[in-house]
Amino acid sequence: METRKYFLDWLRVLAFAALILFHVGMLYVSWRYPLKSPRLYPGIEPWMNALSAWRLALLFLISGVASRFLIDKLGPGAFARDRLRRLLPVSLIGMFVVIPPQTYVVLVSRSGLRMDFPTFCWTQYLRADQTLVRPLGISNPTWAHLWFLVYLLDYALAAAGVIWAARRLGIRRSLAVPPWLLIFGPPIWLVAANLLILTKAPITQALVNDWGGHMKWLGLFITGLLAARQDRFWTLVEAHRGKALATAAVLLAIQSRVNDPLWSAVSGLYAWAAICALCGFAKAKLNRPSPWLSHLNEAVLPIYVLHQPILLISAFFLFPLRLATPVEALLLAAATGLGSFAIYEMLIRPFAVSRFLFGLKQKTVPASRTVKEVSPIGQK
Repeated sequence: METRKYFLDWLRVLAFAALILFHVGMLYVSWRYPLKSPRLYPGIEPWMNALSAWRLALLFLISGVASRFLIDKLGPGAFARDRLRRLLPVSLIGMFVVIPPQTYVVLVSRSGLRMDFPTFCWTQYLRADQTLVRPLGISNPTWAHLWFLVYLLDYALAAAGVIWAARRLGIRRSLAVPPWLLIFGPPIWLVAANLLILTKAPITQALVNDWGGHMKWLGLFITGLLAARQDRFWTLVEAHRGKALATAAVLLAIQSRVNDPLWSAVSGLYAWAAICALCGFAKAKLNRPSPWLSHLNEAVLPIYVLHQPILLISAFFLFPLRLATPVEALLLAAATGLGSFAIYEMLIRPFAVSRFLFGLKQKTVPASRTVKEVSPIGQK
């Protein structure tokens, strides 16, 4: 049985790179975002829709795959401790160190706040004073974009608990499911989740009372758990990648021409076809280790934590210059990506304390070792 899935590591890196571009785009569309450009371009929204339908679903799927391999390798208890050690500190450092500057520039930009940053942190953010932020629809403190890590930690702990309980009860049956169910079950689930989100339970990213969000994201996480060791599923995805791509293209064209609730249903089908196409082509072309993959795979988590505050702070200073929009957007993308990577390289990667705070493993092997030893997607 194949136990290394380097192609999912590559997809994880590429998905987080796409996230930076997506958030740059969020500055220029009419959708809700903490900071907006004074020049909006609704014409790019179809392209944003094409990306948003599958990007988070893909990441939760990959996280489920990684969790299954790690649970099998470490055992449920050790896996739960590992997730707590790696995801809890980075979530807290994100909320109480990384996010406050983002909230501050949003307040300065949108409400004309004149309070200095240290005073804001001490009297407003850390004391959970909602007076200034409530009118803007945000809160003090907040996990902002780090909700993904909070949800992922909860899903991982839940998976560890269920598997531990099953083993304690003597239930040793495999998680194997028929490949056809893995192919056709998730799109039906995504359609149902999208319709629930549209009609009854909008996504809140607040962990509690986010039934629509949990149905969607937990469903993809469980799909990853079930698919991780099903080699027949991955073989089928690779073999039919062209059909999946064509299906995704047709569904995307339909999606751009219909309204809710049909839009929500088509979006779920399109998302799964796109994910299958991406996984299929990545397995065919990218299923191999690389020193670059090893390095980037480790950098993904700190860059994810850092990228949105860097983007919003950069936008705050760049928007008044009134540069040509393409130049402005390119500068924002470069500042966000390169700035996040530079902080990772200079302030996080070399030091044990910062590595711990940002959810990285402590250095126990030379940096020249291959991805096989550090990648979370698979098993040694």
